[in-house]
Amino acid sequence: MKPIHKILKILPLVFILSCTQFSELPFPYIDSVPVGDVPVTIHLNFKQEVVIDNKLKLRFEGVGADSRCPIDVMCVWAGDGEVFLNISTGNYSQRYTVHTTLEPREIVIENYLIQLINLLPAPRSDRRIKPEEYNVDIRTTKLMRKSPYPVQLIDAGNTGMIRKDMLNVTEVSLENDFLNFSVGYSGGCREHLIELFALKEIAKSNPAQVTIYLSHFSNGDMCEAYVTRKVQFDLTPLKQFLKSHYGINDRVVLVMFDPSGRPLKNPAIEYKF
Repeated sequence: MKPIHKILKILPLVFILSCTQFSELPFPYIDSVPVGDVPVTIHLNFKQEVVIDNKLKLRFEGVGADSRCPIDVMCVWAGDGEVFLNISTGNYSQRYTVHTTLEPREIVIENYLIQLINLLPAPRSDRRIKPEEYNVDIRTTKLMRKSPYPVQLIDAGNTGMIRKDMLNVTEVSLENDFLNFSVGYSGGCREHLIELFALKEIAKSNPAQVTIYLSHFSNGDMCEAYVTRKVQFDLTPLKQFLKSHYGINDRVVLVMFDPSGRPLKNPAIEYKF
């Protein structure tokens, strides 16, 4: 009976140690997140990690310098937050730094565009943010995709995700639910990402007006060849949104802008559905 008595004494201690070990892992690993034709925004807490498409492991390591303007103070400059990400694939692992205001704000790894969208919490003048309180929103986009790309719906306050690299638009046409552009840009050495964004807020005229922005990310391409291509976007997500949120079931006017914010040569086109 003595050996059994000793085991019974040890079991509670083993249970306590096991619980203690588990409690030291407050920010667990997230299962693999698929990135298809639509970019995916991932929320990560301090020291949390996620696997993208079973290829890339992305880990939020923390924040370095944080000079962002407190939300309760008027500042001349918005300031900047320095975010550390660890990205690994296979046997390769490296720490990267991205910023909220300064460059770089994004990195490209294995044909994936990794963008810092938001650093939280917002600073205040009356308190200091602890390292473990920081969390981030990371937007992941697969660069090598085939048309048609779906239009992406955003709030007016989220236009910061529109990339403003130079893009010449020479032709625009609409065929049913598909908006087509003929575009040109300097490059030729790297994959470029061209996207279409529509603001959820509409102008309630007759017909209603929807603001459309093209976005161009050149991926740091320094080559000087002039590339021309056609890109096509599927407006079905916009149509479904207008029907469900505004009860619009016939037509709207699309008011279109290039990545720099300038209106296109023929900026308005009627979209019937």
